[in-house]
Parts: sequence; structure tokens; C-alpha cells
Amino acid sequence: MWSNSRHMQKLTRLSLLGLLFLTACGGLTTSDKLVTRTWLLMPLEQSVNTVTSETATTIDLSVVAVPGLDTDRILTLSKDAELNNFAGARWAGHTPEMLESLLSRALQGSGNFKVISSQADCDLQLEVQEFFAYTGSSGTASEVQIEINGQYSCRSEKSKPIHLRASIPVFENKMSTIVSAFQTAINQVLADLLPLL
Repeated sequence: MWSNSRHMQKLTRLSLLGLLFLTACGGLTTSDKLVTRTWLLMPLEQSVNTVTSETATTIDLSVVAVPGLDTDRILTLSKDAELNNFAGARWAGHTPEMLESLLSRALQGSGNFKVISSQADCDLQLEVQEFFAYTGSSGTASEVQIEINGQYSCRSEKSKPIHLRASIPVFENKMSTIVSAFQTAINQVLADLLPLL
């Protein structure tokens, strides 16, 4: 009787081990959830002017976003005004922080500006109002839109309004193509900003 019980325990353990092996190989432990991929935008590449740090204009830069855009998700907007996001795709940071970093590096990369947080010569305040891919009725992306508004003021001078907008068509509904359109749009926005300052 005792040997039968021990034999049954061994059989039960082997059966459970075999069942675990089969379920692991059979896909019961796999997930239908998409793997999240992180995407990065790069600052505008430009030739640096030979301005010394003593003559560079210091700027206090601030970037905020309208409600709904302060996220690290890559957003879509339908013709019905439904704000959504691409599943399994994120930016490397939240939109305002990511754009502030890109703007700061573009300003400093020009050689004409130095971005600091206090006692600056000038103040650049921007608000991101559009930063998404438009989708048609089929749900595929048709274009990427970026719109940034704000103002630029230097000491006693009158502040200047800033209006930056870029719209780039998307010809292929692949994430790499959509991110490439965002990169082209941000390059255009950054190139348009520098001559305004």
C-alpha cells in the first residue's frame, strides 16, 4: 500500500510537469498584448554659428501642452474629433518635456542662444496645441500635424507672437513612417522658429 502511494505521487508529479511543459509550448503562457516600442525625435541638425558664449542671448524657455496632449503616447485625432493613441507605441517622454528638450538643443545648437532657467535676457513661452496624426474613416494615418503658439520677449522690448505650424502627409500606415513624418514636421517647426527670435 505504501509503495503504491509513493508510486502515485511520482506519477502525479511527472504528469503535472508534463502538463506544464505542454501548456508553455502550446501558447497558454503567451500574451496578446502588444510589446510597447519607444520612439525618439532628434533635434534639428544645423551648422553652428561661431558666436561666443559671452555674446549669446540667454533664453528662459517654457513649453506646456493643451489638455490631452501632455502624454508620452503617440496620439491620433479622427475626423470626428476623437483623440486616441497608437497601441504599443510611445514617445521617449511626455510631449512638453520632449519638445522643450528639442527646442533647447536647437537653440543652443544654433550658437546664438544659451538656454538658462533664471535671469535670462529673453523669455520664450510656448504652448503645444496640436501634436498628433490625423486618421481617416478607415483608421489609417493620413498626415501629422504640429502647431505651437506662444510669445517671445526680451527685457523692455514688446513681446512678439510666435505661431509655428507643420503638416506632413503620411503615405504608409507603418509606425516608422509616421514617426518619420513627425521628425520632418518638428524639423520644419524648429527651422521656422530660429529666424523669429
